Amino acid sequence: MSQEENQPVEQKEQVRMSPNRRQRRYMMRQSGMFKYINRLSFFHPTRVAIRQQNMENGRKMHDSNLDVIEKMQAERLEDSIDRLKETWSDIGYNAGEIEMLEEARILTIFKDKKTYRADKKKARKLIKDATNSFRSRNNS
Repeated sequence: MSQEENQPVEQKEQVRMSPNRRQRRYMMRQSGMFKYINRLSFFHPTRVAIRQQNMENGRKMHDSNLDVIEKMQAERLEDSIDRLKETWSDIGYNAGEIEMLEEARILTIFKDKKTYRADKKKARKLIKDATNSFRSRNNS
């Protein structure tokens, strides 16, 4: 049995962070890559290929970092909405009212410049409808 199989599942699934720019440049400096590259002209095919490769690697790292950040934000937003749902159900809202409140909350969290005013109006209307429904149910 290898050591990797003995490790808990949580440690296997950890995100491996790529070295940052400072660390990558330090490694290139230690390997003598800069001395070699600086001797070549700016448009030498080798130097162009290295530059293109570095740019592509940078794009890939940037995209992977964006994916990780989006996943973290999505999880955080889902947790906050779940907590709000629990609070609303504790207050006494029914499933339909909770759906209206959830949709209103999502409309207020995600802002789009083109539809901002319409989203804001729709969110206010949904909140108003949910509270009116709640009040009419509880006052009778």
